[in-house]
Amino acid sequence: MRETTTPGLRMKTRQAVTEALADTALELFDTTGFDQVTVADIVAAAGISQRSFFRYFSNKEDVVFGDRIPSAEDVRDELLRHLGRGTAWDAMRATSHEAAQQMDGDSGHWKRAARVICNTPGLRARYLEKHLAWAGILVPEIASRIDPGGRDATLKAQTMLNTALGCFDVAIARWAESDTDPLAALVDEVFAFVQIPGA
Repeated sequence: MRETTTPGLRMKTRQAVTEALADTALELFDTTGFDQVTVADIVAAAGISQRSFFRYFSNKEDVVFGDRIPSAEDVRDELLRHLGRGTAWDAMRATSHEAAQQMDGDSGHWKRAARVICNTPGLRARYLEKHLAWAGILVPEIASRIDPGGRDATLKAQTMLNTALGCFDVAIARWAESDTDPLAALVDEVFAFVQIPGA
C-alpha cells in the first residue's frame, strides 16, 4: 500500500523548509548586505532552484518579514489580554515583554532579522508600515480605556503607543548587537525609563 502524507504533515514540512530557507537567506543578508544578495545567491547557498524559492517567498523582502512578524490583529489580541490588569502603559509593556520572550526563544533568527532591517532603509520603511497598521487597530482599544469619551483620548493613546513601539525598537537594536542580555530583560529596562502620568 502506498503511504500518503497527511495535510498536517505537509504543512509542517512546508513550514520547516520555509524557516530553513529564511535562515539561510538571513545569514547572507547579515554578512553581505541585503541589497547585495540576489535570489540566485540565496538558492545557490540553499541548494534549491529559483522556481523552488518562489514557491515559498514572492520576493527577498518576504524572506525577512514572512509570517513570523505578528499581524496587527495578533498584537491586539495580546494587548487585550493585559488591558484591565493594570494601566494601559503596563499592558503595552507586558505585550512587548511577551513578544520579546518569544523572540528570545529563536534569538539567532531574530537578531539577524533585526540587524538586516536596521541596516536596510527599504526594509526599515516596511517595518514602520507595520507599526502604522498596528497603530490603526491598537489606538482605539487604548483610547477607550484611558479616557473613555475624553476629547484627548486618541491623542494620548497615539502618544503612548508610539512611545511603547519606540521603546521596543530601542531594546531590539541593542539586543541585536549584544551577546548577553535577553531581549525580554532589555524591554523591561527600557520601558522602566518612561513615566507616563495617569497612564
